[in-house]
Amino acid sequence: MKITRDDLLAALRLRYDHYSAQTMFDGARERAALADQPAYDRAEVVAFRTALSAIGDRLDKVAARIELLLAEPAPSEAPHAAPSPRAEPSTAPRPTPPQEARDRAERAPVGRVDDRVPSAPVAADAPAPVETIIALTGVEVEDGEQIMVCGGFAELGDWDPARARPMSRSGDQWLATVTLSPEAEVMFKFLRRTADGGVVWEGGENRNLVARPRVEAVWR
Repeated sequence: MKITRDDLLAALRLRYDHYSAQTMFDGARERAALADQPAYDRAEVVAFRTALSAIGDRLDKVAARIELLLAEPAPSEAPHAAPSPRAEPSTAPRPTPPQEARDRAERAPVGRVDDRVPSAPVAADAPAPVETIIALTGVEVEDGEQIMVCGGFAELGDWDPARARPMSRSGDQWLATVTLSPEAEVMFKFLRRTADGGVVWEGGENRNLVARPRVEAVWR
């Protein structure tokens, strides 16, 4: 079984922004003495996971994703093959339904219409989505610059600054409106796009976006 480099980077983006995920990937890969290659076998991924735990923190979601990748059967295994009598049941943690929905969204092709909607039918009495206004203050811009918000789901660009959501100015505030499911919990950050197309991320840790009518933030 091979697990691709992109799969591991996608797992890291559950915790880190686009660039930090790449930095952590390179750090864990080098610590595990792995080559920079398109895919890794099971033993290499286990070594990568061990190295990552030594250099990172708050990796619960990342570790759960890697466990799921390791638990997936190899493509060559026949669907009807009987399990080995000595095989032990998998102890990989099973995520809650909201996490499973986010997992499927992460693996979906870029350009999907809505990567936050699970494929299973939604119950008729399911809670309605929440429209959330993100309001940012405390940032100065030069002529030609744009403030944007970027985060871990399609509406915020999936951590790709090229697809980040532009914010509109209203007085001393910058505003953007997103639609979230009531149980959503999304990591995000603000960035400033300069007049020449450069990207400047705000400082500090990733922010946590939950469904509520309005989220107030100050540029860091």
